[in-house]
Amino acid sequence: MPIEGNLEYALARVHARQGQRLDALDWHRLEAARDLGLYLAGLRATALADWVGAFDAEYDCHTFERSLRARWRRYVDAVTSWHPLAFQAWLAWLAWLPELSLLSQLARPEPAPAWMLADPVYGPVAPGTPVERAAALANTALAPLARGLISGTSAATAWAQHWHALRPRLEGRTQSYLARLLRVVERHEQDLQHASDSSELLRSELAGRIQRLLRLAAGTVIVSVCHLALVALDLERLRGGLARRCLFGAQQSEHL
Repeated sequence: MPIEGNLEYALARVHARQGQRLDALDWHRLEAARDLGLYLAGLRATALADWVGAFDAEYDCHTFERSLRARWRRYVDAVTSWHPLAFQAWLAWLAWLPELSLLSQLARPEPAPAWMLADPVYGPVAPGTPVERAAALANTALAPLARGLISGTSAATAWAQHWHALRPRLEGRTQSYLARLLRVVERHEQDLQHASDSSELLRSELAGRIQRLLRLAAGTVIVSVCHLALVALDLERLRGGLARRCLFGAQQSEHL
């Protein structure tokens, strides 16, 4: 049974977590390590230690990815639990946002790859046709996305539709900051479509805009949404760092 939280308490905890995020200099120091083992050792000396504490340099990319997805879901659940019940379902749905590319793969008729079959969330629904996968997905926490597998609706669109359906009534100031956040994200998506080179700079610009909005939205639940968005961007950078070192080792080339 969900526990009723308090918005003031939740925002205090969110700001404390926000203050623990790595800054540009922290990332620069980490990314100087080209070897996976050294990179993991560096991470364990930062605020990201809880995310990678049990990681082993012998892991493959899929194991890293699977573990980070599970940790992200737990983090969103923890942040959600600090909030009033009215916000909890809406915030909790953010746990699935970074995983939409996996759901897009389930909509394809090809057999699921072995790494997906090994995933504790997606493995049980991955076998069979898209219709069979949709039926299996309907019995999980991702049930609102099941119809999209066979209707042609993109996973991102189906996710957004359900997120908006879960949105509680927001007072005017909160609603205006949410609208601004959505415009920031939409602008980023448009910029990505026209990017001809690395998207690292665009992600950095997105993080800067969200950080500014987080400060402006002080006292509203949008602070929590912005914080989770920034943590998701940090994890995207972490995933890239792990993948490059896992696949290419000391020969990998950074483009940051």
